[in-house]
Amino acid sequence: MSSRHLFFALLATGLLAGCSNGSDMSNFGGTSIANGGIRVNHEVATLHVSGVPNAVVSADGELRIDGKTVTTSPAQQEQLKRYAQAALAVREHGIATGKAGAAVAGAAIQGIAASIASGDSNQIDKHVDAKAKQVDEAANKICLDIAQIRAAQNALATDLPAFKPYSGILGADEGKGCKGDSAH
Repeated sequence: MSSRHLFFALLATGLLAGCSNGSDMSNFGGTSIANGGIRVNHEVATLHVSGVPNAVVSADGELRIDGKTVTTSPAQQEQLKRYAQAALAVREHGIATGKAGAAVAGAAIQGIAASIASGDSNQIDKHVDAKAKQVDEAANKICLDIAQIRAAQNALATDLPAFKPYSGILGADEGKGCKGDSAH
């Protein structure tokens, strides 16, 4: 097993344990995206940009800025729904990535114990590398979610003037280079 995979697995396990309240994983607190520019919590994405009031995008496509609902067209509401859904997906896929990382750590620990007992360390790498591939796949879903947020952000910046101040939260390169994403 490479030291990179082991490090990531142990880091993810620590983060997962630190966030867990010992109950259902869906009860995690909020998720921060883009250094706090987007905060996901309770089915809404709150957008933070210095110098302007916070904006809140709900899963049903409602936009509130400084506590006031912004009137939107049906097309704008659909773009807002896509934005919120992708932000909420980052949270869910982050949890899945953490679980996959914990599985890598578990596999490494089991493999080490088995290799000590048997004296054969060759199987550890194969087993852990297979688990690490699951981490990579889960992390790629986050990349694709970020690309979807950025696409919705760019469309909203053009189509909804009230959203323009929030159009720079994700930079042009964020969400690019994801595996299996032919559009980026």
